[in-house]
Amino acid sequence: MHEFEPAELKEVTNYLFTRREAILNNWRNACEQDKSLTKISTMSREEFNNLLPIVLDILEQRLLSQPEDEDLTYVSEGHALHRWQKALSLMDSVRELNHLTQVFHHELETFDELFPETNKSLLLHVYGKIVSLMQETATGSLTKYDELQRLKAAARVQTLEQALDRMNSLVQNRGDVLRKSSHDLRSSVGIVSSAAWLLQLDSLTDDDRKNYLDMLNRNLDNVQSMLNDLMDLSRLESGRETLQLEQADASQVLRDLVTGAQGIAQQHHVVLRADGPETLPVQTDLVKLQRIIQNILMNAIKYTEASDEKKALVSISWSAEGNFHWIFSIQDSGPGMPDNIAGVFADQLRPTVEETSVQSPHEAEPVAVTPENLPEIPSPEELEVLAKHSSPGEGVGLQIVKHLCEMLDANLDIESQKGRGTLFRVKLPIDYDAQGIAL
Repeated sequence: MHEFEPAELKEVTNYLFTRREAILNNWRNACEQDKSLTKISTMSREEFNNLLPIVLDILEQRLLSQPEDEDLTYVSEGHALHRWQKALSLMDSVRELNHLTQVFHHELETFDELFPETNKSLLLHVYGKIVSLMQETATGSLTKYDELQRLKAAARVQTLEQALDRMNSLVQNRGDVLRKSSHDLRSSVGIVSSAAWLLQLDSLTDDDRKNYLDMLNRNLDNVQSMLNDLMDLSRLESGRETLQLEQADASQVLRDLVTGAQGIAQQHHVVLRADGPETLPVQTDLVKLQRIIQNILMNAIKYTEASDEKKALVSISWSAEGNFHWIFSIQDSGPGMPDNIAGVFADQLRPTVEETSVQSPHEAEPVAVTPENLPEIPSPEELEVLAKHSSPGEGVGLQIVKHLCEMLDANLDIESQKGRGTLFRVKLPIDYDAQGIAL
């Protein structure tokens, strides 16, 4: 192998060093003229050059047989990572490096023209070092791109698995809601059937007959309400509901709904308290907003009961939050949600049944009272307990709230403390753009 004098190699390295800025500029010009490299023009000078000045240092150190300050593999992988982050493909990176190799070749040709007395073997030696250096750089890029591709593929697989798990969970949760609703419907129908049969008995007192008749009417109302909720949920899930935005005074809407709920609250011995600014102009879908408020408010009244220890209170408040959002909150003094429902609510509003429920939705089936299976006539109070613990339509109502909040681009938070009560907080946009997207 021919050995060259250090002075001869020094001449070439000095030339390449003096031409370094021109080499990098010519490299960029060549890349920008390559129509397949569409992202080069978006990079600054520093971004485009990246770690290539270090590669030029390594080339000089190799030509002069000096210790290398940097690891070429590490440098080339770092350059590949930068290009990956700039959304360049492996082929883009390879084409870049090919253009740089051509620029080096052109520089050696120019050096030969300027200094024709130069040993041709020396130029071949230098060019061989350049080719070897660029091949190592390309190999480092290939290795890094392969690693990044595998990481990306693994991330995609993980994302797909998570999406599949989420989809399966949603399907299961929806099935839970429907099973719970079916159970609630069967429970109410069973109570209706029982009350209707008992009303035929001649031995009933007038007071019992009146109580059974009231119970019959009340549970028929529950059945109708649950069927309406299921139809509403089906319509929301099918995407047939659209936003009908209009200007409204949120304060007036809330006050009207609270006023309308006072009668039901009095029947449950619940005190309603409303607080908020006199006016709160917003843009919203008035019907959907009213449905959200009514659903949460009626639920709060329904599950809040007075006792000897404390009064029954439902508090409704609202306020603006900056220039872009407003909030309304409904807080009750009820028993609070069971430990497992608050967390699940945020996931998919999956309904659950309290441990004290008379019937389990997975095991017990409502049984209509008939002469064959009736050991004794249940009292109106016993049937009332059964009706009270069946919690009709709980999951469907929460699902409806969830879908309506999503349509209005609203955030729904829930806080619940056992024995102290539950708080629903809804944060909504004050305004929307022409496409119905929150501003």
